[in-house]
Amino acid sequence: MEYKFKTTGPFVLTGIDETDPKYLLLTFDDGFTRKLAKGGNWPPEYAIACLKKAKDLKDQEVFIKTSQTTKDWNPTQWLCDIKATQIVKKSQEIASGLELNNTVPPNDSIDKYILTSCTTGKSFFANVAPVADYFTSEDDFLDFGNSFEQGFVSAWTAKNARTAKLPSGVRRVRIGGLGNRTKRNGFRVVAAEVQTDDTSEAFRFFHILRIDEKTDREEYLTDSEIKEVVEARYELEKRYPKGFVSWLDDPMLS
Repeated sequence: MEYKFKTTGPFVLTGIDETDPKYLLLTFDDGFTRKLAKGGNWPPEYAIACLKKAKDLKDQEVFIKTSQTTKDWNPTQWLCDIKATQIVKKSQEIASGLELNNTVPPNDSIDKYILTSCTTGKSFFANVAPVADYFTSEDDFLDFGNSFEQGFVSAWTAKNARTAKLPSGVRRVRIGGLGNRTKRNGFRVVAAEVQTDDTSEAFRFFHILRIDEKTDREEYLTDSEIKEVVEARYELEKRYPKGFVSWLDDPMLS
């Protein structure tokens, strides 16, 4: 299924109203109040996640994401997410450096596939385009994107991240889903870290090579799946223009 969004801004988030029973209402300095449904066709977890983010971004410049999947929803009336301006600009910068044939569906934009997860002093960006076909609906994509935002930094830096039989710089981590989905019943994610000129304690960049859910499976990767991960990582390496990135040294691919 194709899912698409319109991004507008930047605008300063000036007001938050969570008292309406049906909608989360956010007001911006362009004079418009936009709403996000707390239920109905939208899972209520999206409004909860957006409210948490809005409280952190109050009185700051943000970009607004509005769903366009089911129809051309007016971006001055509706929103499905907000992102800090510096995050959006860095995502666009990363996207511009990736080749267009980087497994992105035809007529699609790589920008929307750059996910972020931030904690104090750390910003982890990841390209999820290599596994875009995992998402069968807009809800699937939004669920994973919000879950990634909340949990990837802690998952990647956790001592129990799995690396058995995987190439250097690749880990299989667990992140929770929205609502009551914890790390025990959320997503299993295989990610490969890419070294760039900007890599530091504050900035790290990844490719997502595989996603599984607890409902799909709990066991570790099979040998054939590990082989697929190694091959996927190698194929991505070949697509990069020289000088943009270099993978971590890996004797398995030498």
